[in-house]
Amino acid sequence: MHLFNLIMITVKSPKQLDALDIQTYIFAAVASLLFLLIAAAIASMIKFEGGSKPSDPGKRRLWFWVLGILSFATFFLYNMFAVAPTIAPNLQSKFMTTNIISSVITLIVYIALGFTLSKIMRTKKIGNWFPSKSN
Repeated sequence: MHLFNLIMITVKSPKQLDALDIQTYIFAAVASLLFLLIAAAIASMIKFEGGSKPSDPGKRRLWFWVLGILSFATFFLYNMFAVAPTIAPNLQSKFMTTNIISSVITLIVYIALGFTLSKIMRTKKIGNWFPSKSN
């Protein structure tokens, strides 16, 4: 088992860790775009309901927030269990800071782009994510 851990370690120097940090931040932004695409697809699949109190806007909003939380948790856990084991033990604590920051970046980019899309497409289904007071 100890030999397997030595073979698996790919980040051995601070310079390699700095490169991994940059890749992780970029991957965080890409992951948030992927989750936003999934949220948009789910929003478009939820049918409009008629009547005085339709429940479809609430369903779209709920799915948006569930996927936002999942984007944070998934990215954090991916880094914790798939990336961190490939880092030398003396450098792992620095990567844990990167892991937290990149997970927060995932959530912030997801919410910011979701808000922007919701305001741009306020008459569409995506507009239900952040409804205007006039809607």
